[in-house]
Amino acid sequence: MKLNQNTISKIGRELQSLVKGEVLFDDFSRGRYSTDASIYQITPIGIVIPKDTNDVLSVLEYCKLNELPILPRGAGSSQCGQTVGECIILDYSKFQN
Repeated sequence: MKLNQNTISKIGRELQSLVKGEVLFDDFSRGRYSTDASIYQITPIGIVIPKDTNDVLSVLEYCKLNELPILPRGAGSSQCGQTVGECIILDYSKFQN
């Protein structure tokens, strides 16, 4: 799935309007999340750091409606590439227990 920058920006704006947590769609953040402890490097569509369960549910519903893949991420310490992909990354490392 290759999305153009206008579509990526639109997705970021729409997700920002749905959640209380952080929505990161800038190039720097996407670059930081494009790697883990493995050899793989895949730039995500964007990152959401959910603040609560409602944020998670909102992102899941949005991604389902728009047929966007989702990938959960904790510390990004995988050595096999499971935490990177062209998708919306849900980063649970900050607010979720």
